[in-house]
Amino acid sequence: MINAVDDRGFPFHFDRAPLRIVSLVPSLTETLVDMGLEDRIVGLTKFCIHPDHLRRERTRVGGTKGVRVDVILDLRPDIVIANLEENDAQDIMALEIAGVPCWVCDVRTVERAFRLLSDMGELLGVSEKGSELEQKARESWREGRQLCNPGQNQLAAYAVWRDPWMWAGHDAYIQSVLQWWGWRTWPDLPRYPTIEMSQVVKAGVEMVLLPSEPFPFKEVHREECKGVPSQLVDGEVFSWYGSRMLKVPKHFIGHKGEKPQ
Repeated sequence: MINAVDDRGFPFHFDRAPLRIVSLVPSLTETLVDMGLEDRIVGLTKFCIHPDHLRRERTRVGGTKGVRVDVILDLRPDIVIANLEENDAQDIMALEIAGVPCWVCDVRTVERAFRLLSDMGELLGVSEKGSELEQKARESWREGRQLCNPGQNQLAAYAVWRDPWMWAGHDAYIQSVLQWWGWRTWPDLPRYPTIEMSQVVKAGVEMVLLPSEPFPFKEVHREECKGVPSQLVDGEVFSWYGSRMLKVPKHFIGHKGEKPQ
């Protein structure tokens, strides 16, 4: 018997571990594979790029927003793995009305991201593997923070979109990651506020981070950050939770003494 609760407080009860899984969260698709559950994945999104071969071997159900509910229903999943922020609430509601259990997480802090690994393991009947991944993630992040400080106490703003300029707010997982690795964060506003670059400069921001996703910032976009230093960074390092967390410390330690890439 498996008993679990998602981040909405919804309870789940299974007589056996779910065998047919649809993942609507790219970072958690990768996590399922790292938990040894690749054979159970029957559907995923077009943005589930790690590992790359899965997109060719499993049914793609659309993007993270506006998924094909009819395609998911045809796959007869035992469970759908979703995220409160990444997926549309109406899609999840439609699936649940049709009788498909949807386990929805809400990851806004590094601490929640650590615990998520164990929670997923328990939900899917691989609790030992989930606990192992959580312990490894915690240890590697603690050790990594002792070895390097990539943020160097700079006041940083992390862009998530351009035209209009949008930024990771104080309740976004991204800001929690930045703070763990030594940055001070701006803005002190919720969600993903729209703020012009001129206001970023006036706020005294010392570094603008331009990630590779969700908007694919390039070198040319640094020219729009006049008045404040900027740096292109790997978006997966700052925004992907799940087993991808185990690769984050090596990224920063590998760039010790350098600007983050």
